[in-house]
Amino acid sequence: MFDDSGLEASLDFLRNRSDQNLQEVIAAPGNKLAYTHYLWSHYNAKLSEAEFWHEQLSGILWSAEFEHNINSVRKYLLKQGRAKWLKEVLRYLPRRHFFNTTVCLNLGYDHIVFGENVALNINSRQFGVDKRESIYYLIHELAHAGYVRYHSLPNLWTAKTNGELVLIVRFLTHLEGMGVLSALRLRIAEHGLLDNDYRVLLNDGEKIKRVRQYFKLLVPLEKDPEEKIEGSVEHLYNMMSGRKTRLWYITGCHMAQEIEKHLGLEPLRNLVKQGSAAFFNTYLETAHP
Repeated sequence: MFDDSGLEASLDFLRNRSDQNLQEVIAAPGNKLAYTHYLWSHYNAKLSEAEFWHEQLSGILWSAEFEHNINSVRKYLLKQGRAKWLKEVLRYLPRRHFFNTTVCLNLGYDHIVFGENVALNINSRQFGVDKRESIYYLIHELAHAGYVRYHSLPNLWTAKTNGELVLIVRFLTHLEGMGVLSALRLRIAEHGLLDNDYRVLLNDGEKIKRVRQYFKLLVPLEKDPEEKIEGSVEHLYNMMSGRKTRLWYITGCHMAQEIEKHLGLEPLRNLVKQGSAAFFNTYLETAHP
C-alpha cells in the first residue's frame, strides 16, 4: 500500500543534484502522481516534469540531520498498524468500502489525492513538529481516496456560469469536509490539535464565523446560476481554501457534524455515495432548516 520510491529518489537527488538523479525523481510513480495533480490543480500550468521537480526540491538543503529527520517520520508512519487509522477512515465511508489505493511518499509537494491514489509530503512542517500529524493526514487523504471512488474530481477551470462554479465548490466542500471530519475523533482522543482547522472547529464562535463567511460567498452565486463568470475563478478558490480562511474545510466538516448529530452516522456515510448535491440538501433541509 505504501510506495516510498519517490522519497528515496528525491533524497538521492538532494545529495547529488545530477540530471540522471533528477530523471529518477521524475520516473517515480508517486512523483508522477504529484505532477498530474499539479496539472489539474493549477490554472494554466506550464512547468514540465523536470522544471516542476527542480522547483519543488530547489529550496531544500540536504544535511545528515535533515535526512535523519525525514527517515524518522517515514519510519514512524510505516510502523503504525492499520488498526490505528483504517477504522477512522472507514467510519465515514459507505459500508463494505474497500481501498484500491497506493500511498506514495514524496518530498516537496503537499498532501494530495488523484484518482484513488494518495501522495504525502514527508517534509511537511507539521510532520516534523509532531509525527502523529503524518497519521492524521493519511486519514484525511484516504477519506478523499474513498470519496473519489464514487465521484471523479471535477475540472476546476472550465466553469463558465455561476451555476457550474457552485457545483465545483459544493463538491470540494463535501470532499474536504469529510476529510477533516475523518481525522477528528483520533485527534481529539490523542490531543493532536496542532492543525489550525481543528482549533477552529473546537471554537464555536470562530467556527460559525467561518461558516457564515463561506455562505456569504456561495449564496450570491446560487441565486443567479445562469450569470456568466467574469474573470478567473482562482480568486474564489483562494478565498475558500486559503490558509487564513479554510472556508470549505471548516464549513464542510461543520455540515457533516450537523448531519451526523441530527440523523446519525449511517445517513452521513451514505451521502458519500450520493454526492455533494444530496449532502447540501440534507444539511439545509434537515440539519439546518
